[in-house]
Amino acid sequence: MTLAPLAPLAPLAPVLHHVGIVVPDGDEMALMMAALGLEEDYRGYVPQFHALCVFTKGNGASPIEFVIPDGGPLLKFNKGMGGMHHLAYLVDSLDAKAAELAAEGKKLLEPEHVQGAGRFLCNFLSPVYTRGLTIEYIQLQDGGAGAGDRP
Repeated sequence: MTLAPLAPLAPLAPVLHHVGIVVPDGDEMALMMAALGLEEDYRGYVPQFHALCVFTKGNGASPIEFVIPDGGPLLKFNKGMGGMHHLAYLVDSLDAKAAELAAEGKKLLEPEHVQGAGRFLCNFLSPVYTRGLTIEYIQLQDGGAGAGDRP
């Protein structure tokens, strides 16, 4: 089977907001944070995804979001083992991004944008359009993502 070449996600390099990693529980998250030398910045629960989302301090780089599901499809992600789930990119407008994708015959996963774990709205591009990689789009609200030192 020959795969078609990937089309670019945007004409300019997008700004990476965070990398999302699903973990089975808080203990696993704590072990990974300790092994990687990461510190927690903020956390929030996203009911639509049945998940506690814990963001690390970026310290000059893009933070990691640890996603700890307590139900829903994320609980079975990677056979319940978790792992790298998504790359999240900043956009000025989720509505504009949805329209741009629709013009390309693509659609976001959620019919309505979701309030994220911080001061942002989010939505996801299905991995069927990206050879298995889930892309999250982030639209900041009130000047921040949930932490004083993050946009």
